Amino acid sequence: MPWSHRGGDVKLGISHQQARMLNPGHLAYLTQMGVEAVEVRIPEAMSTYDEMARIRDRVEEAGLHLFEIMRGDRYDSPEIALGLPGRDREIERFKSFLKDLSRVGVDCTTYTWCTHSRHYAGAETMTRGCRTRSFELDAILKCPHAYDREYADEEMWANYEYFIREVLPVAEDVGVRLQLHPNDPPVTHEGVARIFRSTDAFRRAMEFSGHSPFSGMLFCVGTWAEMFGPDGKGEDIPAAIREFGARGQIYQVHFRNVSSPMPEFIETYPDDGYVNMYNVMKSLHDTQFQGMVVPDHVPICEDSDATPQAGEAYCFGYLRALMQAVQQPRSTSM
Repeated sequence: MPWSHRGGDVKLGISHQQARMLNPGHLAYLTQMGVEAVEVRIPEAMSTYDEMARIRDRVEEAGLHLFEIMRGDRYDSPEIALGLPGRDREIERFKSFLKDLSRVGVDCTTYTWCTHSRHYAGAETMTRGCRTRSFELDAILKCPHAYDREYADEEMWANYEYFIREVLPVAEDVGVRLQLHPNDPPVTHEGVARIFRSTDAFRRAMEFSGHSPFSGMLFCVGTWAEMFGPDGKGEDIPAAIREFGARGQIYQVHFRNVSSPMPEFIETYPDDGYVNMYNVMKSLHDTQFQGMVVPDHVPICEDSDATPQAGEAYCFGYLRALMQAVQQPRSTSM
C-alpha cells in the first residue's frame, strides 16, 4: 500500500497491537473507527522475516497500512542503554531485525532509552469515573536504586552515541527509520539518568545523528506534557512540534494529555488535560506531518455498560474531529 510520512494529511493510527489481535473482527473494528495505520508489537522470538511477513499480509488484506513493527520485549534494552555485558550482542540482534524489517517492507521501528522502572506501579486514580494512572515525584524519588550503582547523564549519553554510531548506518542502508520515545516519566530516578526528559535532549540527539532522515522521534505528547520545561512550567509543545516537524523528524505521535506537568499529574482523556490539543494537531498539520497519530494510555471505563473499547473509540472520534478541524478553513457561515 503506498505510503508517505511527509507532504499530506495526518493519518489516524493504532499502537500496542499484538499478533493475536489481528483477527477479522478486530481489524474490522479498526476500519470502522477510521483507522488507517497500525503498529504491531511482537516478542523478539517472533521477529523473524516469515512471521513479520504474515503480520504484514494480515494487516494489508484488511485495507490498513502496517506502519511499524517493534520488538515488544527488546525495544528498551538495559544492556545497550547502560553499557552492560552483552551490549554488542544486543546491538547485532537489532541490526538483524532492521534488515528483516526492510525485507518485509516496514520502514519504521521504535526504541527507548532505559524506561524500565517502577514509576507507575500501583499508582492509579480516576478521571471522569474511568481508571487511569497517576504520578507523584516525591514517591518515586524515594525508590531504591534499580542497579548496583548510579548511571549519570554523560555516561548515558556516551552509551547512546555508541548505539547510534553502530546502528544508524545500517538503518540508513536498509531504509528503516528509527524513532526514539522520550523517557516516561521524564525525570531521573532509581539511580539512572533518564536523559530524554526535555526538548533540549532531543535537539542533542538529532544533532548527533547529523539530522539523518532515518533518525527521528515518536513524539509522545503526554510525556512532553509531563516535562518540567526550562522554567518549571512545562515545555512549549506546539513549538517543539514545529521545530522537529519542519525537519521531518517526527514519525509518529502518541496523542494523549495529562492534568499538569511535573511534579504530580494524572493521565486524562485528550480533551480533559491542561494541553490544548487543537493547537497540537494544528502544529502537526502546519508542518505537513503525514505520520500516524494514535490514542495512548486511554483511561479504562468501569462501572458502566460500556464495552472495553469504549474509551478508545471515544479517542478515535476526538482525533478524527481534530484532524478535520485543522484541515478545513474556519468559516462563520453554514
